[in-house]
Amino acid sequence: MAEQNHERLNMAVAAHLAVAMEAQEALAAVVDLNGSYQADIDKGTLTIAGRPLQVVLLGTVSKASNTWLWSWANGGFSAQVPAIAPVRRVAEIAESWGIWELGRPQFSLAEVLDTGLGAGASIALLAAPQVGATAFYSADYGTGLAYFGIVDPAVPRPAAEAVTFPRRIMAAVDLLPGHARSQLLTYASVHNLRVVGDGRQLTVHLGPDVLAVEFDDQARIVSIRGSLGAAPVQ
Repeated sequence: MAEQNHERLNMAVAAHLAVAMEAQEALAAVVDLNGSYQADIDKGTLTIAGRPLQVVLLGTVSKASNTWLWSWANGGFSAQVPAIAPVRRVAEIAESWGIWELGRPQFSLAEVLDTGLGAGASIALLAAPQVGATAFYSADYGTGLAYFGIVDPAVPRPAAEAVTFPRRIMAAVDLLPGHARSQLLTYASVHNLRVVGDGRQLTVHLGPDVLAVEFDDQARIVSIRGSLGAAPVQ
């Protein structure tokens, strides 16, 4: 049965990797992620290393059962509080995306793609943009991990720029090869970039700059070229 595997979920996680890596870099520039934290769900705040941020609670992971529980399904909280209510938006796209996990209150994380931060982080990085969060933060509370989406204006989504675009995309490709096209297209979609082209080349429009991304017959990126004023992009 389709509901017994995470194939479509894992493909979506891979596609969102460039977006997530960029977002986590933006969060790390604002707070010390190694500092202590304190959460207040009722107020929708998460204080990290003394810096308060507005957040939503995406969900939690049980270390004992290795399961994900969406915050709106957690009986320990009211699903109507501002830090939780927006997360129901994720369930609303479950059918159209064909990803059953987005609408299931609780599910096993076995076989969920781990990009290096744990399977729970994979769910968080996919869910965060859907609820208006820039980045996510994982908080260890002993028996589990709580995943928060950062919705604070102090952590805005970085603007897509031609000078940083190649690094953003290739960082995701290097971490998780085999998904270059979906990683590029998802990054462009989140940033509202216009993309045109065929199977071997995609042209990405970033304001006044245009980058051409060439692929080989195995869908691997072989070059990203364009111009920034008079300076070529290699």
